[in-house]
Amino acid sequence: MEGMERAENFVFFDYSPLYRQMAILQALFEGITKHSELALKAGIVPSLVNKYLKNFEKEGLVRKTKKGYELTSEGIVRLNYLRLGYLSEISQMYKSIELKFQDIFLKITGKKDLCVYGAGVVGKMLAQLISTRQTHNVVAFLDEDEKKVGSRIEGIPVMPLDTRVQADAYIVASFKNAESMAKKLLDKGYRNVYTVEFSKDRLKLVWKG
Repeated sequence: MEGMERAENFVFFDYSPLYRQMAILQALFEGITKHSELALKAGIVPSLVNKYLKNFEKEGLVRKTKKGYELTSEGIVRLNYLRLGYLSEISQMYKSIELKFQDIFLKITGKKDLCVYGAGVVGKMLAQLISTRQTHNVVAFLDEDEKKVGSRIEGIPVMPLDTRVQADAYIVASFKNAESMAKKLLDKGYRNVYTVEFSKDRLKLVWKG
């Protein structure tokens, strides 16, 4: 949908009533009339679609046709208001997220090529976060799990810990074993080693050597 993310990929965000209204109106705008498809777009069960459509009809936002429902001019205006409100909130959320991750990007300013030690869930999420900035590039993962070594995550190779990876900084992707993993990197001669931790609700990098 124009200006809308596919929310099913984001498990921490639920569909709000306003989002559902926008999703149904947007689907109708695109010519989608089947209840099953409207329900999928809005993240609701098909039986609830009728409730939304009846309310829209009462408000003059949609009208019945032989093929189902279509938007009225008032419906298009409402859709545009909802779109604008959605994009405005996305912008506010983006600014808030930028503040929460500000420390990370300040610590790695000038460090373009990065290596992540730990190719698990934390490592993958850190790599995705870092890749949002064109000024940084994750060149490799290091890991001790033989099942992961030789694979690729988001196109990034997973290499054994004994591999000498050239990078500007090395980030330990673990909360539980951060100290011991950082020590292993330092013992192998790596420098600019960082661990990650939370300070209140902000993610921080801690320099280890």
